Amino acid sequence: MKKLSLMLIGALALTFTGCLKDHDLGNPTDNKVAGFLYTSTNGESTNQVVRFSRLGNGELTDETAYSTDSKGGANVAAGGDAHGDFDAQGSVKIIGDYLLNINAGGNTVSVFSLDRPTGNLSLMKNVMSGGTRPVSIAFTRVKGSNSAFWVVVGNQWNNPNVQKDVPNVERYPNDAFHMMDLTKPDATDQERNIQLFRFDASNGSLTPMAKLDTYVRENGGPTCVKFSNDGSKLAVATWGIAHFGTKSPSLDEQHPSRVYIYDFNDGAISNKRHFEESGIAGTIGIDWAPNNNKLLYATNFNVTVAKTSNSLTVLADNGSAVTKAANFTTGKEDDLDEACWTVISPTKDRLYVSSFTGNVITPFKLDGMGNVTGKLPFEKRGDFAPPGDSKEQYITSDNRYLYNIGAFQSFSMNIFDIKADGLKYKSQFNLATTIGSVGKPGTYNFLGLDGYDL
Repeated sequence: MKKLSLMLIGALALTFTGCLKDHDLGNPTDNKVAGFLYTSTNGESTNQVVRFSRLGNGELTDETAYSTDSKGGANVAAGGDAHGDFDAQGSVKIIGDYLLNINAGGNTVSVFSLDRPTGNLSLMKNVMSGGTRPVSIAFTRVKGSNSAFWVVVGNQWNNPNVQKDVPNVERYPNDAFHMMDLTKPDATDQERNIQLFRFDASNGSLTPMAKLDTYVRENGGPTCVKFSNDGSKLAVATWGIAHFGTKSPSLDEQHPSRVYIYDFNDGAISNKRHFEESGIAGTIGIDWAPNNNKLLYATNFNVTVAKTSNSLTVLADNGSAVTKAANFTTGKEDDLDEACWTVISPTKDRLYVSSFTGNVITPFKLDGMGNVTGKLPFEKRGDFAPPGDSKEQYITSDNRYLYNIGAFQSFSMNIFDIKADGLKYKSQFNLATTIGSVGKPGTYNFLGLDGYDL
């Protein structure tokens, strides 16, 4: 499928075979189900969670869609050329025998029971998210319990942005919004928040507990929430106000995003601190370094030309301040490829960054303490890969395959082989659930990617 026309002609047949190739069936385990993957369609109507069976050779099959009975957050008419795009990481999470999923347009969290041998889902209930446009879920175990978890949901509200250059500049939602003092408190602050829940993995109950914090308009609402590995800290990335659709984002239009870090103990946050830097906006993906609760990786969608080398920033938290320890380019040097999403290898020696516009994945080498020690060659997606499409990633526990969703135009799952020297693009799986909208930006805006192995 090297051309869209060919892809559309053969897509329905390919979805049911998972793009299998004859030579992949030489190993008896290759055509056996090795695990399952899940994403959500996040369309303009009812949201759906889609399950895929993952075969031993990395290919996907047995696509099944499950209704959430709640609305997705896509709106293709919003935001001019952005077609309603908004970004986030961590919208689907598996906890024990349950799957939690965000419904960005319904302002709810769906709780599904999960049958692990088959991967089948059953919707149990929807719970209000506690704000507007929920986008990200994080969880950590309640101390002293085997079944109870603290769950935090990030509610984004909206993503005000600026597009193009004077005299054709476009400001969303409108010029008047951007002329306000966005640092001042506003009624909408309550909708941009992080909400605490308690989840019982013995019965699937998700109980709202407290609104932990709210955020002002200038630095935007949450894009990603993430607990440290030991559960003692909570990190929150925000959107800021991005300026895109231009070769040179302007500081007159752009407002910096922030990365907040809190101490977390028994459901309470304290000791709030943050990092921000002029020229860096749209921080999307964050991940704590393996074996280290003092280092945090952050990927930045919108940077000025002067800050091109800050697509990836490594932040250091000493308990009282968050500072930048290192920064790196992604994709081609000096290319504003819009790095956004992170995933860490199960071997804890690599960080992978997915770039939205460039449709590339850049691997970084990590040492035993999580420090970035080098960059491996980036790998570009093949098949149908329109600029502005790649989002979240997932790596199998055996460290053989990386999956990357074509979230915004191709509506696909893209499969990479993990190699000693980086990645190698393998194949593309086109979803039957969304095949009628391929090539129509923003009709869907896939959110979240999680899975498990049998």
